[in-house]
Amino acid sequence: MKKIALTGGIACGKSLTGLFMTEEGVPVCDADQLAHALMRKGQPVYDDVVQEFGCEILDRDGEIDRLRLGRVVFDDPGRRAVLNALVHPAVRHAIQQWLEGHAAFPVAVVIIPLLYEAGIEIGWDAVISVASPRDNQWTRLMERGLTEREATQRLAAQLPQVEKMSRADWVIFNSGTRELLKEQVKAVLRRIVES
Repeated sequence: MKKIALTGGIACGKSLTGLFMTEEGVPVCDADQLAHALMRKGQPVYDDVVQEFGCEILDRDGEIDRLRLGRVVFDDPGRRAVLNALVHPAVRHAIQQWLEGHAAFPVAVVIIPLLYEAGIEIGWDAVISVASPRDNQWTRLMERGLTEREATQRLAAQLPQVEKMSRADWVIFNSGTRELLKEQVKAVLRRIVES
C-alpha cells in the first residue's frame, strides 16, 4: 500500500480533494475529524483538554466547543502548542491504526492540514499539497463564520502555502471549477499509482 499524506493551506479545498479521491475508490482519513472525535466527551483526549483549558470551552451539552477553544488557542501560540501536545500523539496513533486497517488497498490517503507544522512529514510514500489563491481562502473562511481577525490568525498559524507546495511531491491548485479540481485529482492519483 502507498501511504499518501494530503496537506495544504486552510480553506484551500483539502476536504473536497479528499471527497474526489474517495469517489475514485481510494480510502481517505481526515486527521481533523480524528482529533475532533478524540476530544468528544468520554474519549481519550477530552479530560486532558478540559483540565488544561477550563470549562469555559464547553458547550451546553458538556462537549468541547471548537470555536471557543479556537479563540483561546489562536490568541496565544503557547496555548496552541499545549493543545497540540495534548492532541497530536493520540491523532498519530489513530492514523497508524487506520492505515493498518486499510493495508489491503493499493493507495490510502490521510488528510493532515498541519503535516509540516506537526513535524510528521516523514514516512509517507508521497505528499500532496492543495493550494488556492489567497482571495479564495479568505472568502471560504468568511463563509465559515470566522471574523476577519480569526481568519487572519488561522492563516498566520500555518506555514505559507508556497512553502507547503515546495516541500510536497505533488501540488493540486484549486483555483477553478470543481470539475478542474476533480481532473487534477484523477491525474495525480494515476501518476502515484503508476510510479
